[in-house]
Amino acid sequence: MSRYPKPTEELGVMYIAIGGRSLWQLRRSLLSLRHHCPNVPVALFTDQPADTCPDVEYRFDVKAIGGYQVKPRFIPWLPFDRTVYLDADTVVLKPSAIAPAGLLTERFGYEASYVHGVSRRCDQVGICGVPSMNSGVVMLRKCQRVLDALAYWRRIYRGGNDEVLLTKALLRHAVPSYILPAEWNCRNREQVRHYSAIRITHHRPVLRLVQADGSVPGDLLKQWWEGSVKKPDGKDEP
Repeated sequence: MSRYPKPTEELGVMYIAIGGRSLWQLRRSLLSLRHHCPNVPVALFTDQPADTCPDVEYRFDVKAIGGYQVKPRFIPWLPFDRTVYLDADTVVLKPSAIAPAGLLTERFGYEASYVHGVSRRCDQVGICGVPSMNSGVVMLRKCQRVLDALAYWRRIYRGGNDEVLLTKALLRHAVPSYILPAEWNCRNREQVRHYSAIRITHHRPVLRLVQADGSVPGDLLKQWWEGSVKKPDGKDEP
């Protein structure tokens, strides 16, 4: 880890883009972030050539190892004092998307913020009433307890169930966590009361609605919400 330069920013967003097929998602997700949160620096961990990637404040050239899940490998780097990790296929819909990172301070005592996953994973976590977190949107404070938990997560990961193991790692190390409502990582329209409440969505159809300025027009978002947005023929391109 020491061979990479360390950002000095207090708050920033982290993306991982491994493989060229993820770049169109990254471009749209980043556009939406820049539109709503223009002053937040971004760190990108990628194995793609610089001339194919969008411009970011911090770029880390990495090599993906076949069969090794990329999140347990790279998220533990935590490039900022408070890191907001976003999957490359997320869409930011409001400036308040990263606001919960403000809870990750000594004043409030939280060191992690995330959205719980579906309840069917309770048995996998092994603690009644504790479903696994969804690792598509995670906010983490760089402190010893979190670093220890992430190191443990990386150590025990052997493939599959990365979110379940991350939940176990945070619980094992007693990381004070704030549970966000589904509006911060909406993967199912039934999870939220209305599309206007969503801060971050995690649907490829919404990625395709992102405009050149990074916005998603309300009428298009409403069409997606009502299920009337047609899927394109291509699987990997908008």
